[in-house]
Amino acid sequence: MMERIRQGMVHAFWMVSLAVIIGTVFNMVRPAGIPFVGDWSPQAVTELYAGDLEIITIDDAFALLSKEQALFLDARDKEAFDAGHLPNSVNMTPDQAADRYEEVRTMLKAGKTVIAYCYDVDCPLGADLVRDLRDLGVGPVKVMPEGWTGWLDRGYPYE
Repeated sequence: MMERIRQGMVHAFWMVSLAVIIGTVFNMVRPAGIPFVGDWSPQAVTELYAGDLEIITIDDAFALLSKEQALFLDARDKEAFDAGHLPNSVNMTPDQAADRYEEVRTMLKAGKTVIAYCYDVDCPLGADLVRDLRDLGVGPVKVMPEGWTGWLDRGYPYE
């Protein structure tokens, strides 16, 4: 009985090994193969989500806020917004952009920098909101990829 279990384990090992080798060879030969090692640093994730959008760092956003030159768009859901948000924030999710873009135009006319944010670099909602507003002809609106958690990590004020 133990000999059969051992043989089964050896066969399973070789089958898995062969599958890994075949998969690796096909991936290497394929022109658009999947990279074995990816860059998942905050900078790389930011570039992935933000793409061609104008990015602002948390420290620069705080400097603008300190000079009363920043207004924020919180792209998180209402419950998260109600639990805490950046000073001078308005809650606006990407699905609300088409209905509320005139509010953003009014903010921009006030001469302030409008900055959208979400939870953190892994949350694309801030970038999605900026893209939706840009598609509606509203801008420039910047995105702050490090978002809510990055703001809290730095110890900056919140409401």
